[in-house]
Amino acid sequence: MCSIDTLARQRRETVRAGQVCHIFESSYLKGDSLIEHLEFALRYEGPNLEVLALLFAQHGKAEIEAWLTAAPASRYARQAGFLYEFLTTRTLDVTDVPVKRRYLPLLDPAKYVTGPRIRNAKFGLIVNLLGDVTFCPTVRKTPYIIEQQGKKLKALTAQTLARYNKPLLDRAAAFLYLKETHSSFSIEREKPSPNRAVRFAQLLAAASDGGELTKDELVRLQNAVIDGRFAEPWFRHQQNWVGREVGSYYKRIDFMPPRPEEVETLLDGLLTFANRYMQAGAQEADDVAIAACVAFGFVFIHPFMDGNGRLHRFLIHQMLSRRQFTPRGIILPVSAVMLANLDDYIAALENFSKRLAPLVHFNPDVPEAPATGNDALYYRFFDATRQVEFLYSALERTVTHDLEEEIRFLLHYDAAHTLLNAEFDWPKGRLDLFIRVLSENKGRLSARKRASHFEFLSDSEMSEFEAIFREAFDVDSGTAAQER
Repeated sequence: MCSIDTLARQRRETVRAGQVCHIFESSYLKGDSLIEHLEFALRYEGPNLEVLALLFAQHGKAEIEAWLTAAPASRYARQAGFLYEFLTTRTLDVTDVPVKRRYLPLLDPAKYVTGPRIRNAKFGLIVNLLGDVTFCPTVRKTPYIIEQQGKKLKALTAQTLARYNKPLLDRAAAFLYLKETHSSFSIEREKPSPNRAVRFAQLLAAASDGGELTKDELVRLQNAVIDGRFAEPWFRHQQNWVGREVGSYYKRIDFMPPRPEEVETLLDGLLTFANRYMQAGAQEADDVAIAACVAFGFVFIHPFMDGNGRLHRFLIHQMLSRRQFTPRGIILPVSAVMLANLDDYIAALENFSKRLAPLVHFNPDVPEAPATGNDALYYRFFDATRQVEFLYSALERTVTHDLEEEIRFLLHYDAAHTLLNAEFDWPKGRLDLFIRVLSENKGRLSARKRASHFEFLSDSEMSEFEAIFREAFDVDSGTAAQER
């Protein structure tokens, strides 16, 4: 955020409640007209589609036409002209910028994550927005995002997996699909039935298959991930909200999705955006940014009464797998990282919801009265920078640590299974249970577990088998079971 301070004597930067603020002395603003304020905003803050959509709905046509006529070479006049037509779908009565003018990027690629480059002759711009007027998040290139882009996580994932043979990777994939399933449900404090867990794992395994994402497919997915009693035949027709009851008389709203009549139009835009980038190589783009925009855009629209969170996390995997960020047949346990860093995940969600909250008014005790302030443009043109940063952080942890740890766990598991099986004729299913129990308790068998499941082991056998397990899992060096 940029602002003028008449008392300032030089440009400076400060941080207020997490917001980076640039303070300028009064000489930076030439005058007090709409165009002078608009030029200041475009020059120092960059295009904010939410603000400009609200502004241009009521003001700007005559002023921008005059600006372009007087200064056709101005970068900011050309940006303002294009954005006015883009956001309002109304046409400005101005001549095209002379062809001898150099085409300028609408968004500075050094400051923004950009989309496909499309030439616009009227304003002499290379339009590089991520989306179109129906759904167009903005992602700023913060130092953190630039750092993460430089780590080449996609290539690093491939390099990590290349160290292991296919049978082991197939086993790892099956294990990771189930782990991701349980982590995704645990985020919402749910424990799925075995059938629901298998269904969700199967959906994850098939995320890289299929054609375009459609409304019918979203409904099918919602029906698959929730209890059948709460399956929905189509998108919601009432106002939902996320929050909790405080005491017996007060309902606290933490997040308000858009009004139900806006849902399908917003989904049309989201699906157009997702399908634009769905296939690897279809559009050159930042894979992580695209996945975050689609997945968080979906959960902000909240098109169903139930199941939105699980579908939101599924869409992360679908976009990453379709763009081949994730190799076919494998999954990155992102939800496990989210679960382990729940405060950061909630902060990424609240970065959107808290900014919207002061604008929204709704009485959940009178649900038939429509909400106000939750206008569609806030869900269409949101700044997704914080959500992209979060997904990058989750993927970095997954790729650089968790993925290899999970594969290493399977190697330790195989070693322990082979050694222990050679020492004792285990009853059916008990050897796997023995390894699993010890892996969850740092290589030790508790008295309760021994009494309930392994009463047939003598003291000497138990001590010997624990020692074999710890050797196989290298527990004393702090790997595998200790961290689990």
